Amino acid sequence: MTDLQGKTGLCTGAESLINALASHGVDACFANPGTSEMQLVAALDKQPRIRAVLCLFEGVVTGAADGYGRMADKPALTLLHLGPGFANGMANLHNAQRAGSPILNMVGDHATDHLQHDAPLTSDIKGMATPVSRAF
Repeated sequence: MTDLQGKTGLCTGAESLINALASHGVDACFANPGTSEMQLVAALDKQPRIRAVLCLFEGVVTGAADGYGRMADKPALTLLHLGPGFANGMANLHNAQRAGSPILNMVGDHATDHLQHDAPLTSDIKGMATPVSRAF
């Protein structure tokens, strides 16, 4: 196994995911991350083949990803903070899905052992994502 810089060794799960995305041609990530996505932010920072573009609102994240995907004709990546962050970008993701825009969405979630406490931002992310997503 190799890390993000091609050195032999162990990678974190976040690094493995970001490395795989870069290996498949993803070169831009539009992000509005929160604390639950910090491992992904750190992995993006180490991956020179993916440019991270921080945005101040999830609607900007998803709108920019839609535009980039359409213009570059390759997948754009989003990084959103939990279900409410995903919900803030859903209108643009609906439009992108209808247009066939190539977008990959990464949405953070609470640690599994925290889910039992039903924190205020706990959401059914899969249920929210299904109407604006297509499986390939």
